[in-house]
Amino acid sequence: MKNIKNKDLLSCIALVLKELRAENELTQQMVKDDTGIHIGRIETTNHDPSTSTIFELCKYFKVPLSEFYRRIEEVNTNLRITKKEN
Repeated sequence: MKNIKNKDLLSCIALVLKELRAENELTQQMVKDDTGIHIGRIETTNHDPSTSTIFELCKYFKVPLSEFYRRIEEVNTNLRITKKEN
């Protein structure tokens, strides 16, 4: 399987996670202690998080997946995928 890495997407994921941490007044260490997820690696775009990791972080921050991805699309509208019209 081909390993695909979208740097723009990873940067937006990192930014949204940083925003969520700031909104909740949490440090990277606090998130790691609570979830076991090394969020610092994601926030520096050194790690491409799995969908399961994103799901666990969304549960932790109490943010629906749809809201998380909407925020990513707002950060970078080039990541927005439009539905094809028939």
